[in-house]
Amino acid sequence: MDITPSTGPPLLGEHTSPHERQWQAECVLAEALSAFQADLQPATDFSLAAVVTAAKPAFAMGFSFSVQSSGEGTVVVLMHKDGAQLSAETSSYDADFALSARLLAGLLGIPVTQQAQPSKAGAAMAVSSSAAAAAGEHQPTPSDAAPQQVASPAEEPEHDPRGLEPLEPQEIATLTAMLKAMARSDKEIWKRFTIAFRSQFQVPSTARTITDRVTQRRHADFIDRFERELAGVPS
Repeated sequence: MDITPSTGPPLLGEHTSPHERQWQAECVLAEALSAFQADLQPATDFSLAAVVTAAKPAFAMGFSFSVQSSGEGTVVVLMHKDGAQLSAETSSYDADFALSARLLAGLLGIPVTQQAQPSKAGAAMAVSSSAAAAAGEHQPTPSDAAPQQVASPAEEPEHDPRGLEPLEPQEIATLTAMLKAMARSDKEIWKRFTIAFRSQFQVPSTARTITDRVTQRRHADFIDRFERELAGVPS
């Protein structure tokens, strides 16, 4: 009779405690997620359809997901067939599944590659140039002298591409939770922060909350600066 002791986590078919079963399921989920991320393809944009398309290999590995959205917030739950699950949430209502797409991409680790779109100013210049060419007007060339405009330091952060970079779903969830904790713990500090945030990013007075406005890198940087000033730490 073979009495060699077994090694590794117990099989799900054996008599194990609920805690051990949960641990086993979480190990399986982690391994499956790692296998998916080893050869994943980026989504083409932040729409739910694009993220779901990129996630098809994960679904073949036993993953599934659910979305719950209401006036109290949006929750995306990523589940594996063996019972373990992960979740991400935000305090905003998801009317077009755009938030759900970001949360799902974050849970699965799917990067999103968006093609750069021409700015409205660039498009307007192109239309003006075409119209002028059709009318026979002289078109400026690179050699033509043109006045240079230099943005003031106060304007630069608003036009900094790095500041407009969208935050990852996990970053949004973390910052949102932190702001809610601030609102609960100190009403005076929360009032100061709210006034400063609304002024900095021109949030209309009709907006009931600002927590759903934290979506870009500049918002996260502003929160970080506010916390540093509050703690008396030099920026």
